[in-house]
Amino acid sequence: MGCCATEKRIKRIDRNLATLLARGRLVFGVSNFQEQPQLTEPTPQFQQTFHKGEVSIMVTLTSNQQVTLSVAFKDKKGNPAPVDGAPVWGVDHPNVVALEPNADGLSCVVKAVGPIGGALVSVQADADLGDGMTPLAGTSEFQVTAGSAAVVEITAGPVSEQPTV
Repeated sequence: MGCCATEKRIKRIDRNLATLLARGRLVFGVSNFQEQPQLTEPTPQFQQTFHKGEVSIMVTLTSNQQVTLSVAFKDKKGNPAPVDGAPVWGVDHPNVVALEPNADGLSCVVKAVGPIGGALVSVQADADLGDGMTPLAGTSEFQVTAGSAAVVEITAGPVSEQPTV
C-alpha cells in the first residue's frame, strides 16, 4: 500500500471514528501506566488509534531487549477472519519503545529504546471488507526496566585537607 493510499485510509478511519464516537458506538479502554516526564509525542498512527476493549497483553522488557508481536484476526466464534488492508501499528511513547512493523502489518518488532518507562503499542485494522469502516484495535502495554549493570561509574567528592591530629 503506497503512501497516498495509507494517508487516505487514515483519513477515512478518522472520519469513521468521529461518526462512531458521535453515535456513542465507540468503546474506549483505559489502562493504568505511569506517565514519564519529557516524553516525545505519540506517533501519528497512535494519535488516530482508537481503543476498543482492554489491554490484551502486558510485556516487560529490559532496556536492551526486543520482542516480536504478531496479530491474528478472528470472528466471534474464534475462526480466522480477513481484514481490509494491512493493519497499522502505533506507539504513544516512541522514546521508550520503537516499532518495526512487517510490510504485511501482521507482525511488529518492538524494541526498547533505552530510557525506562511505560508505553502503549496499538494495532488497528478495518474489519469491513468493502468501502465502509468497522474499526478493530488491540493494545499492548509495555514496561521497560533497567538492564544488567554494564558500566562502572566512579565519581569523586570535593577535595579537602586532612584533619590534623
